[in-house]
Amino acid sequence: MSLIEDCLRNNSFIAFDTEFPGCLRDTSKNAHDEQRYIDMSYSVDRTKLIQLGLTLFDNNGRVGGTWEINFSDFDETQDERNDNSIEFLKRNGLDLKKIREHGIGIEGFFSDLFWILKQTRNITWVTFHGSYDIAYLLKCFTGEALPESQSRFAKAVARILGSVYDLKAMAGRFEGFSNRLGLESLARELGLNRVGIAHHAGSDSELTARVFSKMANICHNVEETEGFVYGFSYRIMSERIKLREPQMDLALMIGLYRPPPPPSPFPMIMPMFGPHFPTLIDSDFHRLSMY
Repeated sequence: MSLIEDCLRNNSFIAFDTEFPGCLRDTSKNAHDEQRYIDMSYSVDRTKLIQLGLTLFDNNGRVGGTWEINFSDFDETQDERNDNSIEFLKRNGLDLKKIREHGIGIEGFFSDLFWILKQTRNITWVTFHGSYDIAYLLKCFTGEALPESQSRFAKAVARILGSVYDLKAMAGRFEGFSNRLGLESLARELGLNRVGIAHHAGSDSELTARVFSKMANICHNVEETEGFVYGFSYRIMSERIKLREPQMDLALMIGLYRPPPPPSPFPMIMPMFGPHFPTLIDSDFHRLSMY
């Protein structure tokens, strides 16, 4: 934890990803947003996080470090799970038996991380298609069941996490991109290659960080996408948004598919790979209690 604390002194962006036991309910493609939230809450409240990836980076796109944290709480022989999702994780290289034996406890980790984050201001969280990722973070930080409605969830996330960006929602608001793309496809569109293995939280968070940095470098008006989460009807209204857009209704419904507003000045994030920026290799991943 001391490494993360040190890294946060110079890096105020956190890209994150989670691996979890899957969805317990099948949600219809035609379901309304509130039903999707109810089904997500049902799954998140009843399952346990398996893996968390954190990549810390600065406003110039320089990565300070990537951590892949494995949690010992999930027991595939006892706990609720989606068996198809479990088999998918295993096929992609997650050894759930070793994670169970050598991982660390969720409660202790998030208690320590929350204390560290309280000492740090202006954190920006970045995820991809992140409704479940955000929900697990909220659950783990608070130790409570998710709020009963999507609007209350959005307010709770704003209070606990603050500023949030979802790359899938961002991609749907800029010409030349599409929210139909997965993370890997979006990275390829931007000329970026993955480090590590797909569907491992550390690798996914690291790629998320670089995709965000590249998009912020080439797209105008990126700050206008803050708080929009793909599939959510309510924008996560951080204090930063409230200061920037004081007249905005706190319950403003997302307009993911309408044209973006006219450009306004925004400090662009510089390209990550400058002439003196070292290439990150697999050995730079940090794993806590991993094997």
